[in-house]
Amino acid sequence: MPSATIFRGMRFRLLALLSAAFSLCLMLSCNGNRVEICRSGIGKVWLYDGGDTTARLLHVSFDGDTLSVWPLYHPVYHYDYGDLNCDGRDEIVVGVTKKTRYWREEARRLFVFKLYEGELIRPLWLGSRLGCPIETFRVERDSSPARIVSTEKCSDSVVHVMYRIKGFGPKFESYVKE
Repeated sequence: MPSATIFRGMRFRLLALLSAAFSLCLMLSCNGNRVEICRSGIGKVWLYDGGDTTARLLHVSFDGDTLSVWPLYHPVYHYDYGDLNCDGRDEIVVGVTKKTRYWREEARRLFVFKLYEGELIRPLWLGSRLGCPIETFRVERDSSPARIVSTEKCSDSVVHVMYRIKGFGPKFESYVKE
């Protein structure tokens, strides 16, 4: 009769094989449309964008094992990264186009993700709106903490606004001249 140790070893190998197969399926299902966003201490964070509803963030170890997956369910228009909360780890900022409960029209929104315990992709903020409708954004990494600078269309003008992550979500810091 096989010992429990053999069963545990087989289970570990099966889980490793399933993890590798899952990573391969994710890569192939997105028709190779993938972009490395940033690196963590133990791997890389990738954006796989397969179109309207198949985008996802994927944290893969340097050995090729899938550490975490976060489906986005919405089209992605832009992404960036930076240490937004001074914890020594980069946060991932993803712009998606979607409706919300309070804003029924399709518009560009901002999602901010963190690597919980350096490994698991988890939302830090899933935004419905900033000050005005977003056209695009970037992360300014030359300050500590990094800041989000958004280009927003307010009435008949376009403004550039700097936000800092503080507490829950982005907080207005200043207008920026471009």
